[in-house]
Amino acid sequence: MVRFLKITAAIVILLLIGYFCFFKYRQMQANNVFIPASTNALLKINVDELYKTIAISYVKHPNQYSGADKKGFKEKIDDLNIGIKIPANIYVYGLKGKAKTSFFSSFEIADSLAFNRFIQKKSFLPLIKKDARFYQSADSTLSILFNKTTVALAYTPQKEQVKAVLAEILSRKNMVKIGESSFKDLLNLSDHVSFQNSENFCKINFTDGKIDLSNEFISKLIEPASKPQHRVLNPASTVSLWLNGKFKTKLPQKSGAKSLSPFSKENFLKFYNGYMDFEWINTIEQVDTVVGYDYNEDFERVEKKILQRRKIPEISMILSANDTAASNYLKSAGLLDPSTGKISSSLIPLYQVYFKGSKGSIQLSTLKSTNLEAKKIASNDFFYFKVDFKKLIKQTPLSIISANLNVFSQLEMKAKSLEKDKIKLESELLFLNQDANSLVQLLKTFKNGTKNPLNFCFNSSIDISVKR
Repeated sequence: MVRFLKITAAIVILLLIGYFCFFKYRQMQANNVFIPASTNALLKINVDELYKTIAISYVKHPNQYSGADKKGFKEKIDDLNIGIKIPANIYVYGLKGKAKTSFFSSFEIADSLAFNRFIQKKSFLPLIKKDARFYQSADSTLSILFNKTTVALAYTPQKEQVKAVLAEILSRKNMVKIGESSFKDLLNLSDHVSFQNSENFCKINFTDGKIDLSNEFISKLIEPASKPQHRVLNPASTVSLWLNGKFKTKLPQKSGAKSLSPFSKENFLKFYNGYMDFEWINTIEQVDTVVGYDYNEDFERVEKKILQRRKIPEISMILSANDTAASNYLKSAGLLDPSTGKISSSLIPLYQVYFKGSKGSIQLSTLKSTNLEAKKIASNDFFYFKVDFKKLIKQTPLSIISANLNVFSQLEMKAKSLEKDKIKLESELLFLNQDANSLVQLLKTFKNGTKNPLNFCFNSSIDISVKR
């Protein structure tokens, strides 16, 4: 028995070593690739790491992958049977002189017969032959050029001329090894997806029930506070957000027609003093007066007021601002009723919103009277955003919300300043199903699509009619 266990253990160890060496070899081969010297953006998809992560999820939660979904990630790729070799890492790059939305890549042809069948296939991806070994989609956004060993492809929504670029990729003209380029930091990353250009360094990982994203980027819009602070928001809120930073955007210098809305770019930047927060706390009932017309017993047309009750979000928003100047501006524009504090419905038509200003801050709320905690606490983050999708779906009578977001549980994002003009954003998207891999769930959601049409009807009930 002991001998049998030793033999079994030795076999398992050898298998693990072989498994490790196999994937290590694939990584080395995948990283020993060339990209155009003019590359200015590079996307890396770590196929092997994705495969390993999803395979482990299959082993841990086999009941989550029923029917055809029991196939592994690699097998699903192989099932495409398009005749190309899927490397350990797929690299997709953008090029100088081309649109930012245009991307290129290349693959080794593993089976020329299967590849030719794919090129000539009319059902899955119709391609039109434009020239010898050069094909394009019907809308010219996808282009494919190939020789006996390699295929180069381009996706360009702008329908740019890319055949010459694809020919250079195939001939390895003006190419450089990734390890000798400015993108060498991507080589040893084990993240599932990574992206780098002159302004961004982004990483994404798909685990069971969660998508993690991290992005370091150069900020052109926000100047974070040097010592961020924020109010303590209600942890049970449906949606919560704070921002402690100034906008770099300058006020327009040219004179001309100015917007009356305080939410316009010009007026917002004029009043905003570096801090804002927002909370969707719950759902409340609001009563609106709707004016209509009816006919009395003498067949005379008379005005009729109807009190309409409806469920609306309990929303509060606070901004650090010159409250006196903002209040005077709204009053002079006829957008604020001084006696009630109500914002004009011509400015905010969906809900009754009330304005309150004091001590250098502005409060907008769907509650007529509310006192929010003004005290702030220190934080490493200058930005925070959270949405509870379960509460959002429950409190929002829009079918498009429930149809597209019902697989998610929560989204949380936060950002902090690393150095001058450089920001790190981290986000975590949680799924309701914590056992199945998030990428598999995401692909299944996109595959199923949405069947529910848009429905903008808010729940309401008419209570009282008053004739005048």
